[in-house]
Amino acid sequence: MAFVLLPVWAQEEQSISPFLFDEYKDATVFMGATQAKGKMNFYIPTGEFFYMDETDGNRVKVLANVEQVNMIRFGSRIFLPSEKGGVEVLSSEPLLYVKYQASIRNKGKQVGYGGTSSLGSIKSFSVNSSGTSYVSDPMIFEVGHLYNTYYIGKKQKEIKNMKQLLKFYAKHKETLEEYMKEKDIKFDNALQMLQLVQYANSLK
Repeated sequence: MAFVLLPVWAQEEQSISPFLFDEYKDATVFMGATQAKGKMNFYIPTGEFFYMDETDGNRVKVLANVEQVNMIRFGSRIFLPSEKGGVEVLSSEPLLYVKYQASIRNKGKQVGYGGTSSLGSIKSFSVNSSGTSYVSDPMIFEVGHLYNTYYIGKKQKEIKNMKQLLKFYAKHKETLEEYMKEKDIKFDNALQMLQLVQYANSLK
């Protein structure tokens, strides 16, 4: 049965939080025939899922052993975790995944006259954790910028920019360019990209 994510959500772009959601949300983790429910969030820089462990004073931890997890649901939104970082399933027909990503840097230290100094350029960051270890405080880092990578079709063609998308749909390049201009499509807006891919597939 095909499904399409309804336009009732948007990636929180108002802030530069490293988390996809502005708060921990009710989620269901599916592991074979087993389900587990709890409060979770998605940490964009590493593509990991953080959860509040109710059995341990609501301490925040990283979901481990993700290779055993089939999917995670946040309401109607479906995520597929992996050791390389989770992706969201935007649509099953046409098949479209999005990987939310972020560049981050150390938060600058206070210097004279109320300024800050950020040592080093933006760099990648990974949380070293296991099923029982606590998460390092991610708030010691700040987001440089957010960006998305998309995966289209059964072969999961990787799309990192609009140029690659237009090449993927080369037969309808001019029509899509007109549509993008008319609708003011932004590459890092997942909902707009879903609409664009649906339109592109309708042209075939």
